[in-house]
Amino acid sequence: MIGQKEQGRADIDSSLPLDLIDENQVEERFTFNFSDLPAMFFFWLLVVIVFLQFFTRYVMNDSLGWTEEIARFLLILVGFVGSITAVRKGSHIFLEFLYRYTSAGVTKSLVLFSDLTCIIFYGYCANLSFQVAMRMNQTLVSIPLPKSYIYWTIGVCFLFMACYSLVWLVKRSKLTRHELVSHINNQILPD
Repeated sequence: MIGQKEQGRADIDSSLPLDLIDENQVEERFTFNFSDLPAMFFFWLLVVIVFLQFFTRYVMNDSLGWTEEIARFLLILVGFVGSITAVRKGSHIFLEFLYRYTSAGVTKSLVLFSDLTCIIFYGYCANLSFQVAMRMNQTLVSIPLPKSYIYWTIGVCFLFMACYSLVWLVKRSKLTRHELVSHINNQILPD
């Protein structure tokens, strides 16, 4: 048994590099949109704050206390503001497995139901965020900034996500069943 394993290893030419690159894979072309600017702003502000936190803690051996709290809330904002871009592009994760094995009519119904559900969900989450923002009386511990600003921003992000989902619903409802299936297949498996 051991001899067979050793012989199997000898069959593989170790001088050849591993072929881990798929030549058919195409990278998505970067397209700039002004609605992506807030996400980029919060992301780079987060990078600067975390670098400042790292530098003061490990290089200067005297950490700034406010950087940890600000970094935590900036990370929250990056997540929600970045979600607007994901909804705008239609790049949220979805169950393509289910769409590939149902008929075109069922697929269109599922897609439209999914879009409608997203609109309702985002609208409801925006409502909840605004309710929390109106009731929030606290400020951040490290700097005198009301926490309600964060919840107002999150609520606005949910409203933008609901609007972009509505745009997707309108676009997809205008497509025929077969065009929609073709569009989904192209989204899953780009040319």
